[in-house]
Amino acid sequence: MALEFKKIRCIGGNMAQQAYGVGAGGIPGVGSRQTILAYFSMRGVEFAQRVSAASAAGFDGIGFGVTEYLQLRANGTSDEEMKSTLAQHDIRILELEALRLLDDKSAIDFEHVARTFGAERIQVIAPFGTNKDIDLDVAARWIGALAQRTADAGVHYALEFLPPTKIPDIATAQKFVSSAKHQNIGLCVDTWHVFRGAGVSSLADLDYSLVKNIQVDDGTMKPGMDDYIQDCIHNRELLGAGEFDLQQFFEHTPPDAPISVEIIDDDLDVIPAFERAQLQASSLQRVLARR
Repeated sequence: MALEFKKIRCIGGNMAQQAYGVGAGGIPGVGSRQTILAYFSMRGVEFAQRVSAASAAGFDGIGFGVTEYLQLRANGTSDEEMKSTLAQHDIRILELEALRLLDDKSAIDFEHVARTFGAERIQVIAPFGTNKDIDLDVAARWIGALAQRTADAGVHYALEFLPPTKIPDIATAQKFVSSAKHQNIGLCVDTWHVFRGAGVSSLADLDYSLVKNIQVDDGTMKPGMDDYIQDCIHNRELLGAGEFDLQQFFEHTPPDAPISVEIIDDDLDVIPAFERAQLQASSLQRVLARR
């Protein structure tokens, strides 16, 4: 993945150039790959504590939910207060979760948060459930127009394929991204949706140039719940604790793609924030050390 440069606004108002997807190597073994403590990996943890825990564990940044942002603002927390917290711990908001295709109202909020905090990526998903039947050609034009509108801010869009949607796999996702016709639109490749979807063999067709980030987690090969979405938001496991062939996954994904650790698990939710963040960082370190 070729490095791209974007401008971000620093706390003091000065503009600085930042290389896309490059990290400081705070977690041993990652090299210069950017690492993110994903938003849903820290469910129930308030903003300042999540930022502090991510920093202590060595992550370069965090994922952030736009719904939480709006709630924080409604409760009186200012943008400057959030920026100050981030600066205090040398942490950035790197990715935003998760914009659904064709959601015009949410797109406005996502754009605002991305511009305000210099987020590199907006995670994008196709709708699921009763709203899943969308026109992919219309959706491709929609996301292409959004990417063009935010190009000046260097915002990238990482489309995450999910089996129970109209974009269920890598092949469909790559075709969709090509139809969107904008260099800032690419793929998020998540271990859960690979191993619980088309399988590791589907990575053979992955176009590395389209990958904006990877999201990593572990789990059992056999579903623990009948509902795909419910299973993936309750039963993920720490890296190396499940049955996914993570070595194959890393061998068949870009070696410089940002790594977002997204372990959404009910058991993990009850662990204190700093320990939870460290467990996730350590599990990534151990998996990378085996390569």
